[in-house]
This record gives sequence, structure tokens and C-alpha cells, in this order.
Amino acid sequence: MKTLLLTVIAFAATAAFASGNGSGNNGNGNGNGGGSAPSGPVININDDSVQTTSAMHSSIKNKAEGSGTEARQNISSNAGNVTVNEESTQITVLKSSSVSNSASGSNTKATQSLASNVGVVNINGDSLQTVYAKHSAIANSAKGSATKAVQNISSNNGCTTCN
Repeated sequence: MKTLLLTVIAFAATAAFASGNGSGNNGNGNGNGGGSAPSGPVININDDSVQTTSAMHSSIKNKAEGSGTEARQNISSNAGNVTVNEESTQITVLKSSSVSNSASGSNTKATQSLASNVGVVNINGDSLQTVYAKHSAIANSAKGSATKAVQNISSNNGCTTCN
């Protein structure tokens, strides 16, 4: 079953790149609309969107230290003002991996998104968001005064001011 899942994921990713379909991977988090438009780029994908990450024996880390810093980690995710006009597939496969995101210091933010959408994201077709984590530890941390930690895993978060 694992081999079949990985084969399907690899085929989908290869087909997407071969046909020129875009992935629109620009950020973190998750959300199907709502709220005001976040600042940043506007991304319109007028075809199927496939975002795939496979980390078999890997460690994925993201860290920011110091006052007013932000640690944003986006894996197989969309963030910002994103519109996908066809099907959207976001898959993250981790086997023996550790995924970590951290921000330390006063007034810091740690945002982590795996196979998620955050902000004003409109998907005008079928949507599949999957995270397969076998022997994995997934962590998100913000340490210090006035810090914030936001974590999205295979989810939709329409809150544009949460991160």
C-alpha cells in the first residue's frame, strides 16, 4: 500500500510538471476564503494544482531568532491571495522525519503549514489535502514575550490576521 501511494504521488507530481501545470506554492497555511485580502502577491492558477513533498529519512527545520522575527514554514501549501480554478492536490509524505518550526525572542511569530491553505484562498474544484507522517515528530514553537505560534496540517485557515 505504501509503495502504491508513493507511486501515485510521484506520478501526479511528474504529470503536473510535464504538462506545465503550476503549483502556486506561495506560503503557508490554509483557508477557503474569508477575511480581507492579505498583503503580498496575487496568485491565479487556471489549471490543476499539484503540490507534493516527500521526505523519507529527512529532517526539515526552520528557525528565526531575535526580537521581531518570523519563522514561516510552508510545505505543500498555499498562502496569501490564491485562486485555483481547477482541482487542488496538496500532499506531504514524511516517513522517519522530524519537521520543526521555531521562533524565539520577544514579539516573534512561528507559522507552520503542511498541505494547507492560509489566507484568502479560493479553490473552484475538488480539493485533497493529505499529510502522511509515519515515525515523525511535527513541532511548532514560539518562545518569548508577545509571541505567536500557528500550525496548520491538512487544514484550511481563513484567518488572515492569525499569523
